Amino acid sequence: MSRVEEIARRRRRMWARIVLVPAVVVALVVFLGWPLLAQYQNRQEAQADQAALPEYAAVVRPAVRALMAYDYRDFDGAVARGQSFLTGDFAAEYARTMASLRPTVLAEQTVVTVADPSVGIRQRGRQRAELKAYVTQRRTSNRLAGVEITHSEVRITLERVGSGWKVARFVVTPNSTAVSPTAVP
Repeated sequence: MSRVEEIARRRRRMWARIVLVPAVVVALVVFLGWPLLAQYQNRQEAQADQAALPEYAAVVRPAVRALMAYDYRDFDGAVARGQSFLTGDFAAEYARTMASLRPTVLAEQTVVTVADPSVGIRQRGRQRAELKAYVTQRRTSNRLAGVEITHSEVRITLERVGSGWKVARFVVTPNSTAVSPTAVP
C-alpha cells in the first residue's frame, strides 16, 4: 500500500469515527434519558393533580352528598339541593330521574345518607375535569329489615361555569351492597 493510499484510508476512518461517535453518544443519551424524562413528567403531573385536588374536592364532596342522599320527609328539598350543583343536560336528566323515584321514596319512607367520599382526579383541564369518588351510602326504609349499605364508585365530570365548577355528568357504579340488621343508619 502506498503512502497516499494509507493517508486516504486513515482519513476515511477518521470521518467514520467523527460521525459514529456522536451518533452513539446521542443514541445512548436518548435511550437512557427518555425514561428519566417520562418519570419527571409523571411526577410533575402528579404534583399538579395534588395541587388542584382541593379546588375540585370542595365542589365534589358536597355535590355527591346532595345528589346521592335524600330523606322522604324532605325529598323535594333534597332534589333542589342536588339541582343547585348541576349544569347542562344532566340537570334535566337528574330532575326526571328523581321525579320518577319520588313515589317509591315516599311509599317506602326511604332515608339515604352518604358518608364523606374520597376523591381522586382522573383528568383535569381549565374548563373541564373528570374525577372519581368512592362513596358509602346507607339506606333505610320500611321495606328493609336493617340498613342497606352500598359502596359505589362515582365518575363525575365537572365543567367550569363562571368562576366555579358544576357537575355535568354523574355515573354511579355500585361495587357491593349488603343489608345489615345491626348497622347504624
